[in-house]
Amino acid sequence: MPSYDVVLIHAPSVYDFRERTVFPGPVSEVVPSLYVFDMYPIGFLTLASFLEEKGFRVAIFNLASKMLSDKDFNVPNFLERLDAKIYGIDLHWLVHAHGAIEIARMIKQFHPNSRVVLGGISSSYFWEEIMKSYSFVDFILRGDSTEDPFASLAEKVIEGDNDFSTVPNLVWRENSRIRVNPLSYVPRSLDYTSPSYDFMIRQILRTKDLALSAPFASFLKNPITAVLTAKGCVFNCVGCGGSKSFYSNFLNRSCLALKSPERIAQEVESIAEKLKAPIFILADIRLGGRERAERIIQELKAIDVGNDLMLEFFFPVNRSLLQQLSRLGDNVYIQISPETQIERVRYSYGRLYKNKSLEKMVNNSIKLGIKRVDLYFMTGLPLQTAEDAVGVAKYFEYLLNENDALGKLEAFTAPLAPFIDPGSVAFENPEKFGYNIIYRTFLEHRNALLEPHWKYILNYSTNWMDRGEIVEASLNAAERLAEIKEKYGIIDRETLAAVKERTSFSRECLALIENAVNRGEDKRYVLDSLKAKIAELMEEREFLLKKELYPRIGLISSLRPLGIIKGLIRTLF
Repeated sequence: MPSYDVVLIHAPSVYDFRERTVFPGPVSEVVPSLYVFDMYPIGFLTLASFLEEKGFRVAIFNLASKMLSDKDFNVPNFLERLDAKIYGIDLHWLVHAHGAIEIARMIKQFHPNSRVVLGGISSSYFWEEIMKSYSFVDFILRGDSTEDPFASLAEKVIEGDNDFSTVPNLVWRENSRIRVNPLSYVPRSLDYTSPSYDFMIRQILRTKDLALSAPFASFLKNPITAVLTAKGCVFNCVGCGGSKSFYSNFLNRSCLALKSPERIAQEVESIAEKLKAPIFILADIRLGGRERAERIIQELKAIDVGNDLMLEFFFPVNRSLLQQLSRLGDNVYIQISPETQIERVRYSYGRLYKNKSLEKMVNNSIKLGIKRVDLYFMTGLPLQTAEDAVGVAKYFEYLLNENDALGKLEAFTAPLAPFIDPGSVAFENPEKFGYNIIYRTFLEHRNALLEPHWKYILNYSTNWMDRGEIVEASLNAAERLAEIKEKYGIIDRETLAAVKERTSFSRECLALIENAVNRGEDKRYVLDSLKAKIAELMEEREFLLKKELYPRIGLISSLRPLGIIKGLIRTLF
């Protein structure tokens, strides 16, 4: 295996998920990842591209994707054969609290003279507990942008310079002391670097292993790509770890970091050169103001890539901007998360708009030829009752009929799971919002991920629903919404049956566990006899349940050979 300066590794949520019997439920139904959260953060590709431009030899290995795709893949053997001076492991989403730490532990065991670095939002929040508890973690890079600090750190490690006091954002060890450098690298523009899809080509050529190199496991069947347009936020949705208050309090970001319209278009064009896959434009393009949003649309129109374009919005879009979006072509998808059809519940969560505004956007989008509007709803909100959660289906049916929206409107519902984000306003001040936080420390969340059923993984309850009621309301909401979709031909009977099979099985598993607890038995082993069934429902069937999430195009069908050849030429010369 080649020698590297830096190896970046994405771990599964739970390292030994293939050995454990856990029914994680619908915790990942509205994202491309499966239940082990196998999609690595988009920042991984940006970081790798930046480091390679600086002259470092870099690789990304997606262990989670590989472990899902290859049941016989031996992780310890693979890690032992690696050769790198620095191993970077993302601990961005807290669902990786188990997997990231276990991979770090093994790397240090096999490579005691190499350095182990963690980074991401969750490690930025829990840096002190992690450094005190896990001596095999050498460094944590805090903040939302660590490319330049990582390059400075890598240079020092390679040169054998152990004085890390000048590396911004770094938490490090000096003998027995934990040193904390100022979180001072907080760029206001994102134009300083871009993810390189030529890097991905090189990675695949080197490894000859698509599963190990893919951004997520199902990328091989249904690829989707992304362009990040901003970091930071101007909103404070109460359970969100990407809110304005979180960025300010824990990442030292007092203002947005924006990517220029020109750079956004360049990245979209770079993807489209190689793939016909859908491109997700991440973060509301209006965050930098109306003028910037219009310029982004103008730049996208100028390149005219032909890929499906997906844009997310944090509040309803007015007709004028929708009209401009519609001129991009017939391949524009819009996503918005009203969270609930109950206005007072939506307001309590931080989404400050009325149903009338949402419905006007839906109606205008359909009339103007937007290909599809996707609505995302959630169970586990302040003030929300079980009846409110299930009522999403009726509201979706109303929107379909009111707007003649069949084929133009979709809706998805999922629990707020598995965690209310640490650092969010609800986590920091739960009583104010009617939440009860069950797990507070990093270790408690790490242990929670090993619970046999997703009810026990949830780190919260509300004053209106306990964890069991959140589970049941989520299952009922999913069933009822699926029934409405089947009624109108949005999904077929097979998909409806799969939804009901999984919700029924979730109830069955929970009943078995709770009966065992009542008998004083250890709940961890109750589901062992159902391991094969759980694997079937959480892997094979999940692909079926996700098929409406994004436009579907197979990886082979999405390839643009000429663009790939150009990338290969750039790679070789």
